[in-house]
Amino acid sequence: MNSPNLNLYSIIAGIALMLVGLLGWVLQDPIDGVSLWGYAALGLGVLILAFGLWESRHGLKGGMRRSTRTGFQVGAMIVVVTGILAVVELVSIKHNKRWDLTPGSYFTLSRKTLQILDKLEAEKKRIEIISFTPKIQNEAIKKVLEQYSRRTKMVKSRFVDLDSAPRTAKKYDVDSYGTIVVVHRFEKDGKKSGKAAGDAKAGGKEKKSFRSEKFFDLSENSIANAILKTIQTDQKRVFFLTGHGERLHVGRGRQLMATLATNMRYDNYKVDELFLLRKKGVPKDTKLLVIAAPRKDIEEAEAGFIEKYLNGGGRLLALLEPETPQGRLTDLLKKFGVDAPESFVIDPQAVQYALVGGNELRPFVTQYGVHDITKQMRGMASMFPTARRISAKSDPKKGVSTEILAWTGKGSFTVGRIDVKDQQIVYDTATKKDGPVSLGAAVTVDLEKFLPKSTGEVPSGADNSKNGGKKEARIVVFGDADFASDAFIGAQGNGNLILNSVNWLSGEKALVTIRAKRRVGEPLLLAGGQAEFVRMFTVWVMPLLVILFGAAVYVRRRQLQ
Repeated sequence: MNSPNLNLYSIIAGIALMLVGLLGWVLQDPIDGVSLWGYAALGLGVLILAFGLWESRHGLKGGMRRSTRTGFQVGAMIVVVTGILAVVELVSIKHNKRWDLTPGSYFTLSRKTLQILDKLEAEKKRIEIISFTPKIQNEAIKKVLEQYSRRTKMVKSRFVDLDSAPRTAKKYDVDSYGTIVVVHRFEKDGKKSGKAAGDAKAGGKEKKSFRSEKFFDLSENSIANAILKTIQTDQKRVFFLTGHGERLHVGRGRQLMATLATNMRYDNYKVDELFLLRKKGVPKDTKLLVIAAPRKDIEEAEAGFIEKYLNGGGRLLALLEPETPQGRLTDLLKKFGVDAPESFVIDPQAVQYALVGGNELRPFVTQYGVHDITKQMRGMASMFPTARRISAKSDPKKGVSTEILAWTGKGSFTVGRIDVKDQQIVYDTATKKDGPVSLGAAVTVDLEKFLPKSTGEVPSGADNSKNGGKKEARIVVFGDADFASDAFIGAQGNGNLILNSVNWLSGEKALVTIRAKRRVGEPLLLAGGQAEFVRMFTVWVMPLLVILFGAAVYVRRRQLQ
């Protein structure tokens, strides 16, 4: 086969492959529906055509004017560059890599969300996200939801028009646009179980084959929390102890714990208050007991109830303050390896953080222990306004294992009492103890070693199966309650530290992580045609315009020679 025939066949083959690729482009959605073979055929066809044209230039050289030859060469170059662009497009689709430059990393999933999605994958639970939103918002919402489907095949999404699909809207109790529903259908071993075999009727009542959760705010936290609520069958109960001047978890006020309680509910906790003397014991379904800065000491009977709860595998979060009285509560904590002496933490170095609220009585913490609660908090700072020292000691013989969670930096110290005169802190130097000062501790108690035989009583709410069946109690104590209050929970790493403590205590390992960043700004909403125009203009039109401009300059210079 001679060279002219080879060039001719190359041109014909290139044109044929280009037509095949263009056919795939025309018949399907340019963004979602074009198969890889369409891009491959188009790119390969352009390259083969360019090869044939370039090799044919020598045979045509003698019969062409110089300007014609120049134009032919430029045209061949344009075809080559177009082919390269097509191949680049193919590679970019096959090997997708994105960089999130938005404020707050809006299009990057947090560790919490990734761990929830990994949990879906591990447990083979499928989730469908149904968006009842106006069409103009679909493209922007689609970009957000794609993050979840790219991570796992367990998550699918679709859009439903509220007016054209009233049955679907009624099924999920949707009555307005802007509603997004996360749906989990009950499945077992790839087949729907008897409970999930459809909306079966039993006893005259219709049983649902799915669980769903509605939300209206397209934020990562909203989506992740909705997924979590649909896949978890049981709500974990959390009680805040009352009756001793503790911080309330409802209402408005800088010192309250309302934001903490709200975030607990997002993680599928049911939050209530507990007046222990009235209940005459900690309820058996209690997953976690919270004691937040009591102003009065607990009664002897209450101390007995709490101890019995812990001996049965209970979980306790104690948030103390310098003013928290010494007595039965602190004595109870000592039994489990935690000491909270009367003290005030003073950190002169915190003055350098004055612009963000730091002062001598508001130390900033950047040093954390090697524990599940804090292992992901490297590089984050937490503020502890008006704190006391918390120390802990392990006792392997009794099965008590402790870990310091956070401590202040060099130059910090504690004193027994303080006073303020002329805006200056005054204290007795005789009570001064140099730091660094530990501000929090986590305790794990092996009850098989800690208790005499046949003493433990595991409440129904204590799930120790995640610990290999080992019966254990867990306690977290901080020397400050303000850091978890409404005034400071949003400061630096405070929210992550307290919520990680809650989830570690409850055995929710997947939720012990760094939360999603708050969304900053609003995304630009583009309709389908607008988004396609922007894509085609930036990927194809702009590069081709640059090439054509360069070719025109090249031809002009050749003509002037």
